[in-house]
Formats: sequence, structure tokens, C-alpha cells
Amino acid sequence: MTLLQASPWIPPATPSLERLAWEAADAAGFATLKAWPQVHMAGVAFGGLPAFLCWQVFDGTNHLVLLQVREIGALLRQSSLEVLPEDWLNTLDLESLARPLAIHPDFPAGVSVHVVQLLGPGHLQVRDFPQPAPGAVLHVVERLTGITDWTFR
Repeated sequence: MTLLQASPWIPPATPSLERLAWEAADAAGFATLKAWPQVHMAGVAFGGLPAFLCWQVFDGTNHLVLLQVREIGALLRQSSLEVLPEDWLNTLDLESLARPLAIHPDFPAGVSVHVVQLLGPGHLQVRDFPQPAPGAVLHVVERLTGITDWTFR
């Protein structure tokens, strides 16, 4: 069993995620972009959603686990946070969000990106780019929420 190392990842101001988004789009052969990630406060904003909280996990390879602070807060006592758009995870343009992060210089060997939706206590849904890593996702979610029995949907 590999020991997981997890820590918050605060995206640096440079290189800009916008520039990395265009580089990734050029490399993939896309002439236009509808949306691209941006550094916002201490996280990554994308597609009109509030900024994602980012956690870096290393298990022999690098992973970025992205969560909505509002969903984490909803699981904690005394939180009053507005609701995210319905079906936000399924409608998310995952490739446009993940491609620039996958080539970020903080991850010279590359990184897999995992966007997590917390559906309620003990239930979550994940979209991954390019490879799933349920152990990395669970490690972060358990650490942030204190809930240890999660079911993937």
C-alpha cells in the first residue's frame, strides 16, 4: 500500500492559467476556448462556478482533487451557503478545466485532475481527467469532512 501525501495547492499567479489554457488548446488542436480556469483567491475558478478548493495528492503520481467549498461547508455545522447550479458536475467542461492544470509547471511529470461533487454525507460523484484515482479522492474528502464512509455514485 502506498502512503498518500496530501496538501492544499494554492495556484501561483504565474504562469497564468489562461496562458496554460491556450497552450493546452493549441497542443490539442482547438482553435477556440469557451472557458478556461483562472486563479481566484486561493483556488481555481472556472465556468461561472465559485472557486474550487485544490488539494495535491501524491501516491507515486500527482493528483489534483478539486472540491467546491460550498459543498464542504454544507456538511459542516453552522454553515449557510448558497446552492450550486443543478447538475454542475455533469455539465462541467472537464477537459477545458483539466488540460491547463495537467501541464502546470508545478507538476513536471503531469497531474490527473479529479473534480468532486459532494452529494450529501457519505455520497460523492467524481469526474477524472485523464485517469481515476479513488484512493486519492477519498483521502482528501475524508480529511476535509471527517466522514470516513463514502460511496461513489
